[in-house]
Amino acid sequence: MYQGSKPVRDPAYKRFIKRLPCVACGKTWWVDPCHTGPHALRQKSSDLDCIPLCRQHHAEFDQCQWKFANRYSLDIPALITMFQHFYTEKLKGRAA
Repeated sequence: MYQGSKPVRDPAYKRFIKRLPCVACGKTWWVDPCHTGPHALRQKSSDLDCIPLCRQHHAEFDQCQWKFANRYSLDIPALITMFQHFYTEKLKGRAA
């Protein structure tokens, strides 16, 4: 039977994402790390696939990721890559 791989869990990376402004509106309060990758029953995607969204936009994102990305003209994969690069290459985990 097919067994999917376990998603990466990194609390320090989620704390780093939580400190960034919302990518949709720029709000800096009540920002949460929003998991963007594939979801399954009772399982979230990898913590490394998070983007910062305020609670209002997080709820909107959870309704339909594709409509959200189009509405706010966001390239989600590019944002994820940018945040991961900044965290690993520039900060080396010091921001958490």
